[in-house]
Amino acid sequence: MTAAVVSKQDEAYSNMQASVSKYARANDRRMVLRSMREVKYLSCIPLDSTPPAPPEDLNGAEEEMMLEESIILNGIPFHGSQHFLTTLKELCVKLTEQEGVWMESTTLYEILVSKMARSTSSADSFFKLNSLIGSPDLMLMPTTQKQSFAIKMNLYVSGGQIHTNLTTTNAFGLFRKADVKPADLGGHGAVSSRPWIGIQATVEERANISSEKAVRHVKVLLPNSLY
Repeated sequence: MTAAVVSKQDEAYSNMQASVSKYARANDRRMVLRSMREVKYLSCIPLDSTPPAPPEDLNGAEEEMMLEESIILNGIPFHGSQHFLTTLKELCVKLTEQEGVWMESTTLYEILVSKMARSTSSADSFFKLNSLIGSPDLMLMPTTQKQSFAIKMNLYVSGGQIHTNLTTTNAFGLFRKADVKPADLGGHGAVSSRPWIGIQATVEERANISSEKAVRHVKVLLPNSLY
């Protein structure tokens, strides 16, 4: 990315933050949405690649996957369950047994479960978006609404290298700080009341697991209407 492009991005975000803050104080939801829609960079915000999770976090990631309502692995739908984790382990064994692939199946499994855990994409999305959208008048928070968005992963081998494409969507809300009361705060920092503006954040990652290289970004999806 060139310096000129970075400069344009920074200017666009700075102008958006000023407009969003001004219209939030005026309680003008329509103009806040308009100000955000005008920033094309919100459709592809770079994220750092997912670092390997420490072994002690694996159980927590597996528990998350067992609670997922919808997972799509190589086009096959699953409900989060032990059956999905067993299937993923079996697929990892088959992939790592292919000629030219140099990776232990358990290592591959641990990497994938860590990447798929919703808490990973949710935390990364929150910190990135809050730095761009949050203001003295607005705060970005995860909502307590049920996450009905499927986690989608394609996993394959090409040229002896293991590749994956992963898509995860999380729900957030923009809340006017003046409107949020302590009773609205739910567990894990989430807000139970209806957001002033609902936001979906879709994290997309293309990774070469074998070479430990990845491209990862988050896309902001705004509501089509005010309510």
